[in-house]
Amino acid sequence: MTGFIYLWVASSGTFAFRVSLFPHHIMIADAWLHGQLSVRQEVIDEAKRAYAASYRDAVERELRAQGQELTEAGWQEAQAHLTPPLLHDWSVVDGKYYGYFGPMPALLLLPYVAVAGLGASDMLFSCCLGTGTVWLIYLVIRQANRMAFVRADTAVCVALALLFGLGTVHFYCAVLGQTWFLSLIVTDFFLTLAIWCVLQSRNGLRWSVAAGAALGAAYLARPSVLATALFFYIVSLALWDSADLRWRRSIRHGLALTAPLTVAIAVGLAFNYARFGNPFESGLRIQLETGANPIFRELYHRHGIFSWHYLPTNIYYYFLNPLLQRDSDTRAITFDPWGNSMFLVTPALLYVFRAARRHDWFTTAIWLGVGTSMLTLLLFHGTGWVQFGNRYLLDLMPLAVLLVVIGMSGRLTRTAALLIGASIIVNAWGTYRFCLEQF
Repeated sequence: MTGFIYLWVASSGTFAFRVSLFPHHIMIADAWLHGQLSVRQEVIDEAKRAYAASYRDAVERELRAQGQELTEAGWQEAQAHLTPPLLHDWSVVDGKYYGYFGPMPALLLLPYVAVAGLGASDMLFSCCLGTGTVWLIYLVIRQANRMAFVRADTAVCVALALLFGLGTVHFYCAVLGQTWFLSLIVTDFFLTLAIWCVLQSRNGLRWSVAAGAALGAAYLARPSVLATALFFYIVSLALWDSADLRWRRSIRHGLALTAPLTVAIAVGLAFNYARFGNPFESGLRIQLETGANPIFRELYHRHGIFSWHYLPTNIYYYFLNPLLQRDSDTRAITFDPWGNSMFLVTPALLYVFRAARRHDWFTTAIWLGVGTSMLTLLLFHGTGWVQFGNRYLLDLMPLAVLLVVIGMSGRLTRTAALLIGASIIVNAWGTYRFCLEQF
């Protein structure tokens, strides 16, 4: 059902023009297919022409509605200040455009772009992959129930999968599919796959290897997801009943998980070196200098990418901010583009507080994964502007859903149903408002 909703929203006429404007990951995949790491200049030029044509058409329609005409002199003046949105958020080196995101989204898109070319839809791809993540959430909760880590019958598993797919920021990110949103959707798919694999580790070391490979793939989509790694090492302590067996086997499974993860990190460093001549330069610093909003450039110059200075502001927007705004044109109520409280956007997350009462290896592992990831986000120089809700929370949302299950004690009570329903309603409204304002 979630997949049908994603596809229905994404296929609406609102987004019909998106295919012709060459989204970032599509452009990167196209460059790789042509044997280069930077976006092809002819694609950049075509993106400029396509945007200028669509922009001019919109201006002419607006002027005709007012009984006026667009003169050539007027158009030349307007065009002088015209910067296509798709030329933002690149790392520009010697006039060449590079992505500052991990290579995994473009890598997954390669076969699709090879067949469909620049007309490939990253939105369709995102919807399909996002639907897969929702299914994996269901499987993760079922497996955690089989391992007696949580209590969850089929109804609870379905309800929590729907919560993740339609009641969190995963909803609007999945149907948009562009640039940063697609990176988050790819990250969540592999992170959830890694969680499912590690919960299978009693069945042999191959499952730990698979978990490490999946976590490595998530890292190659969004490096910050590595902050959840503590979960994967600590959770293995919950898999064994005997204390002696627990530590010996945990070390073996930890090493099995580390091997493919190390390979993925090495690939990421090599990818950085190939683009920028420095294995530790992801392109984010360059992007802040060459393609970022001036707001973030100024913050970077003053405090760097990570700083304790950002902590009070980020705490407010992640946990507290209840304030909505009004659209400047229609005066309709809308969201705060810096982010509203996660408990306002997804009220069902209130159950994580009840999970704090439980003390065992599994719950401890989740809290460590969520805690280190949350701290990383709180020290980062931005919250994800412009956005509905805090989209960076997807780095830890699959683990947060497990805390919700624990907090619910495996029971789909009226209160639980109400909070899940409220979460879905809020995110349906937020997805509508965000798409309306962006497109």
